[in-house]
Amino acid sequence: MKYFIGLIFTAALLAVVGFFYLYSNVRFDAYKIIDYKPRLTTQIFDRNGELVANMFEKENRLYVKYDDIPPRLVEALVAIEDTSFFEHGGINFEAIFRALIKDIKAGKLVEGASTLTQQLIKNTVLTRKKTISRKLNEAVLAYKIESELSKEQILERYFNQVYFGHGYYGVKTAALGYFNKNLDALSLKEMAILVGLPRAPSAYDPTKHMDLSLSRANRVIYRMYTLGWINKSQYKKATDEHPIVYDETLTKNRAPYVVDEVIKRLKNKFSDLKSGGYKIYLGIDLKLQVLARKSLMVGYNGIVKRNKDGNNSELNGAMVVLDNKTGDVLAMVGGIDYKKATMTVLRKVGGNQEVVLSLLSIFKL
Repeated sequence: MKYFIGLIFTAALLAVVGFFYLYSNVRFDAYKIIDYKPRLTTQIFDRNGELVANMFEKENRLYVKYDDIPPRLVEALVAIEDTSFFEHGGINFEAIFRALIKDIKAGKLVEGASTLTQQLIKNTVLTRKKTISRKLNEAVLAYKIESELSKEQILERYFNQVYFGHGYYGVKTAALGYFNKNLDALSLKEMAILVGLPRAPSAYDPTKHMDLSLSRANRVIYRMYTLGWINKSQYKKATDEHPIVYDETLTKNRAPYVVDEVIKRLKNKFSDLKSGGYKIYLGIDLKLQVLARKSLMVGYNGIVKRNKDGNNSELNGAMVVLDNKTGDVLAMVGGIDYKKATMTVLRKVGGNQEVVLSLLSIFKL
């Protein structure tokens, strides 16, 4: 009996020592999630609030706070990824037991039992490689994070951190990119598509594999229905829907010459210009920017037409439109073809007056 008690005590002691050893190795990783500071996309707007361009380094991410995430979107995610999220402490032991049985039968690691907390850890500080050491580190981190953050804070970090395919990081970026919609305007089917993406972003990318994406979304909707979170009418309507998906450039740069000038003027003032989540408001007007570009092309094509026998390879042009009352630059086009031309912005107008882009305001999120 004494031997048995001693064995249990020794095992418990080793478990405690092992826990603190693992914790000492990964505790700094936990604070990368607790004190979450992701790379954020900087956006440029014209004087009317129209988006001119997105600027980012490595990760195109627009941040959204938990209070601005629709409850239905949270339900869809929890339904398909971690139904007991709000009950467990970061680790779902029942799910681990089920997965362990399947792994033993297969003779290898074939199924995980990751909670949303563990998925956040994998997406932020650890690799996705299925090894015992990584799973142990993940479990320790999950315990630490759950003890420091609320469930809502964990979900906020998850929705902003994970990759949704097509170059979109974070659910707000993905909603605007795939559907041209803010989160509060999404349909249930669109939400289902989004929460189905992080499991395999490339495979379920709706711009490339719409059939797989819809199939995955329908599984999300069916899961919500079986849980009783949506009724039969909502289930049928969402299942039958076929959303419009957009395939656009990540930068959405509608005025490249203007954007180049903004970068040139601000890069030395803001070291994190492309990752700090700034919103930059300019004095330009995108409608006038379009007209300026068209007008320049009309003039260019007219000269080329009249000069049929001449060499037009060096022919180029530029246009700057000013508000004669305020001096604001309303439009600026630095060349006929941005991809070929080297930007040559006019530096002087009317004597020694330097062309200024009229930055109305700049602030950080």
